[in-house]
Amino acid sequence: MDPAQIIRIKELLPTSLGSDEVKEQIAADILRRSIFSARMEDLRHLAVIRDVCAGVVAGEINQATARERLLASLARMGHSPLDGGGIANPASIRRLDLIIDTHRQMAASVANMAAETPATLEEWPAHELVRFVGRSMPRADWPQRWQSAAEAVGYEGVARHTARMVALKSSPIWQALGDGAGGFRDTLGNPYPPFAFNSGLSWADVSRDEAIELGLEWQTSASATVPAPSLSPSESDIADAVSRLGFDEDIFSDLA
Repeated sequence: MDPAQIIRIKELLPTSLGSDEVKEQIAADILRRSIFSARMEDLRHLAVIRDVCAGVVAGEINQATARERLLASLARMGHSPLDGGGIANPASIRRLDLIIDTHRQMAASVANMAAETPATLEEWPAHELVRFVGRSMPRADWPQRWQSAAEAVGYEGVARHTARMVALKSSPIWQALGDGAGGFRDTLGNPYPPFAFNSGLSWADVSRDEAIELGLEWQTSASATVPAPSLSPSESDIADAVSRLGFDEDIFSDLA
């Protein structure tokens, strides 16, 4: 399944509540299998988000065209990028770019996980978290985030005695990082990049030889896989979440 297909099969999920309520009441797997935008309850606009994000990932449209289509949809609802309000404004260009980029990165990550085979895991058993995209104000706390996540999982599958952020692809650190271990609130709850909103960090494969040099140990198996997240929520999952999902605008930022 390619990234565009991953986006197109997602359900539309209107949002209304705050981020703390989401983390307490809504399972992360429902969020990752859905198309949503902070405090957006218009299903027609969510459908447009899904279509343009899939189009960008498939190479059918560029980012500028995607923004134009989203702005046209928002204009129907009475929203304009001139309304002010920063990223809390549904028609903010920064917000639109954030939505497109986040869905693009998530779909690419899930597609990569789904493509893993016993052979690729044997040759490339680990990931390194590295910066792929520059930011004007990059987050300086990634080492702290990594340390907190590693401690939360007892360093299971995590390379020690190195400043590099390297762990086995099967390590629970990736979920801990996405869950915001250590109290970080700007995370997405996913075990794959982006681990935080507007993050420019992603995975780079680490070879078997390099993983061994870093002290990582694992058992090989002809059936070894990295489970890809489920992507199709049941109707009951969606019905239960519709009236309770949302994010506080203050978790969005220029940081990455």
